[in-house]
Amino acid sequence: MHDMLARVRHSGKARRTPDEMAAAGTAAIVNECGKESFANARTGLIVGETRLHEDVFELRDPDSFAAIAYGMDETLRLEGSLRAEARAPGSSAASAGCVESFAAHLQTLTDPLLEGDSIQKDLDVSAFNDSNRQAEEQLEKKSTAIDETPAKVSQ
Repeated sequence: MHDMLARVRHSGKARRTPDEMAAAGTAAIVNECGKESFANARTGLIVGETRLHEDVFELRDPDSFAAIAYGMDETLRLEGSLRAEARAPGSSAASAGCVESFAAHLQTLTDPLLEGDSIQKDLDVSAFNDSNRQAEEQLEKKSTAIDETPAKVSQ
């Protein structure tokens, strides 16, 4: 896993893909969970939690100590990757528990954002339906008004 972290870290200034960020985050978390409890690993790795779509949280790079911002997509991928890693055979129960705790913690950051997205989508659909219904009613009123207008009789 350190190879993946090193490869991603040395890939230059180009923006990393969500998969690369999830792999690097998983490697860092699994490495720390192998040495520390969840509470200590979390304190050492999570720099901040902004809880925004563009920056859900910031994870400390274990080598450079730079804060790396994880957006919603990266965080969701990291969460899934951590859950898979926690179920993988070969790790100690303590390490797997720590990794699973990280995944659960990330879920507490993303769930409110996902719920807010769902509510916003419902509001948008409702507003669209209301607007569509009003437009149809206005069109029907205009159509009825045109039908009721007496036709000019040409002589």
